[in-house]
Amino acid sequence: MTPAGKRLFEVPPAEFTKARDALVRELREKGKADEAKEVASLRKPSTALWIANQLARIAPGDVKALIHATERLRKGDDLREAMHEQREALTRLSDAAGRAALEAGTQFSLALQRRVQNTVQAAATTAAGALREGALESELEPVGFEGLAGVPMPAPKRAREKEEPKKENQQELRKAERAAKKLGAQAQKLERAAAKAEAVATKAREKAGKARSEADAAAARALELRRG
Repeated sequence: MTPAGKRLFEVPPAEFTKARDALVRELREKGKADEAKEVASLRKPSTALWIANQLARIAPGDVKALIHATERLRKGDDLREAMHEQREALTRLSDAAGRAALEAGTQFSLALQRRVQNTVQAAATTAAGALREGALESELEPVGFEGLAGVPMPAPKRAREKEEPKKENQQELRKAERAAKKLGAQAQKLERAAAKAEAVATKAREKAGKARSEADAAAARALELRRG
């Protein structure tokens, strides 16, 4: 993606088409036909995709932390610690995504939160470069166990491919997977509730601040009239 095209990823969805068409005309006038064609192929992003791309701008450190934690999971490097780091990064990114939604004048609903998280989490695995640059071109969805850990499960070693796990190990594995899914779902539900509460609290603080400013102005005016 050209630098000119990357600028479009910061444009709010409502303004995207107009900005894209203007940029295409500008590039064509400059004789940059190939760049113009590339930019013209870009499609208006969904709200979730736009928010996901803003994270590279407003929370680059947390994006980097998520990618790093996901890479550790891919390598099997201290899985518990890496998974904890991944979840912490996702939580911080969810807070940042809420701020981006407010910036765009959009309510950060639970459904929207989920779409953003899915895209960011999957991108950390399959499109880290685009996530880091805020240049994702479509929403993404984690698949299978990847939705819990953020990465595909490692393939078994060739020497063990034909080995059948013992019955007790199979039972323990199924039990562990069920527990992971159940606890993961509970954690996601609580994370979404926390993000929603934070968004409501932010709006309440904004309203309170505005009311306080108006009250102070009114009090100052009353004082002026009393003294006059």
